[in-house]
Amino acid sequence: MPRSRLGPLAIEAKLGDHPSQSSVWRAIHVQLHKAVAVKVFSSPFGATPEARTQFAAEWETLKTLQHPAIARCYGGGFEDKEAYLAYELVEGETLAAEIERRSRLPWESVLEVAEPIIAALCYLHERDIVYGMLGPDKILYAGLSPLLVDVRTDRIHSNFKTSRPPTPHEIAFRPPEWIDDPTSITHKSDLYSFGATLYFAITGRPPVQGDTIEEVTRNVREQTPTSAASLVLDCPVWFDKLIMQLLEKDPAKRPFGAPAVQLALAEVRRRSMSRTGVAEHASAGFSPLSVTDQKERDEARTLLGRELVDETKEKLPDATLWHDKSWFLIGVLIAMLAMLAWVAWPLNEDQMRKRAEDLLAQETQSALNQAKNNYLKPMINQFPDGEHTTWAEEQVDRIEMMQAEHALSVKMKRNLALKNEGERLFAEAEQFERFGDTSTALDKYRSMETLLGDDPKYRPYVNLARRQIAQIENRSFVKDEAATIIQEKLDEAEREHLRGNVVAARQIWYSIIELYGNNSNVGPLVLQAQQRLSASNTPAPESASPNPLKPPQ
Repeated sequence: MPRSRLGPLAIEAKLGDHPSQSSVWRAIHVQLHKAVAVKVFSSPFGATPEARTQFAAEWETLKTLQHPAIARCYGGGFEDKEAYLAYELVEGETLAAEIERRSRLPWESVLEVAEPIIAALCYLHERDIVYGMLGPDKILYAGLSPLLVDVRTDRIHSNFKTSRPPTPHEIAFRPPEWIDDPTSITHKSDLYSFGATLYFAITGRPPVQGDTIEEVTRNVREQTPTSAASLVLDCPVWFDKLIMQLLEKDPAKRPFGAPAVQLALAEVRRRSMSRTGVAEHASAGFSPLSVTDQKERDEARTLLGRELVDETKEKLPDATLWHDKSWFLIGVLIAMLAMLAWVAWPLNEDQMRKRAEDLLAQETQSALNQAKNNYLKPMINQFPDGEHTTWAEEQVDRIEMMQAEHALSVKMKRNLALKNEGERLFAEAEQFERFGDTSTALDKYRSMETLLGDDPKYRPYVNLARRQIAQIENRSFVKDEAATIIQEKLDEAEREHLRGNVVAARQIWYSIIELYGNNSNVGPLVLQAQQRLSASNTPAPESASPNPLKPPQ
């Protein structure tokens, strides 16, 4: 696509792990000065009026999808023989790139990725949308959060799709039914690709491999993947069992749906936090010491390489090798149990702090969650008067504050609904601070301490407010009254208007009206902003999120 413009978008550079193979570009909306990721489709023979109508209907549907783990679609358009979709630009690396950099991920980190992505699939499947081509290159990190990108409502039947043939690596993540008939895929096909992605993240290799497309295709149909737990010994048996069920060749043998997988992942997390899984993992196999029927006797005979003696028959001379004798096997079992008891023995306070510090130093979402759930909170509960309890409480507050701030920033960026009073009040105060009115922002942050300070549910937001209060006070100055700030903004708007930047000027006028419309002390200045806004050529922008493909209406 050797062009510099595409509709209202100025094209900059290709995106993706392998830009030469990518059809996704970084672009800037010229009027809104907003960066987006635009996916371009070339369809000289498929761009019929009917196909264009269907594609337009698809992007209208995509614009309605709002989920924290799904990158927003802003719309689309046509330009000559090309069509395009504009998505939220995610500035982060893909899961594929992270695995390439680290060889593989700890299973705890994979669980952190799996939970939001399966929630996104639940959201799509509830709306009868099959993602269709899930893989590690379709998951990007937005800060601490994994996001599903490149969502389509029907990528199989659409005339507007990538014409590049799939690579052997990409085929390894597709379910057998996709190989036989891509039009027959269902929501269970997404579950297979989801399981293949988890398998790849844990083991560092796809569930099936091959050097050519034909070899990989044959293996997808016929080859049973090696158990993830047999390749990565620290992978819990219950996580491995779920992944292998997702990779069943027969869709009917996979989990019933994404909600069932979501529940199974919650169970994996519960068990991982309980520390009871060590013994279960080690003892999951067959034990020759618990033989109760003929079938088990046959299995034991195969395992031990000798006949079991029937006590009702005449005793034969014992020619059993020493390492097969019962006393030796019992001794090995006792040693294993002792080792398990040592591994599962509760940590003392110093050990818990040391492990928590190691995780906190990583500063990743997975590590912070592990530190909080596995060490810091248990330390507080087990040692309420301990030497490190105060430190642990401070770290929990810091982690929850970071997580609350990140979740709020994601919601604000995607214009999602704020669900509690803490989010709403902090977002309002932060808006005043960004606008430059630190005096009003300071008042609102302090009001949060008064209104929410006694409610543990809002503790992270109160701590955020206290942090902002300290930062504002430490700057050694607080700007003058709101009237001074509004006047400066009005002057700025006039300068923008004289330069011809009508959109920028209107945004300033509208912000003044929205923020100070109920403040009688600055009523004349607000009225001035209203008059200037009314005098402009176009109506005021809506407070809801604008479509980046259209200037404010």
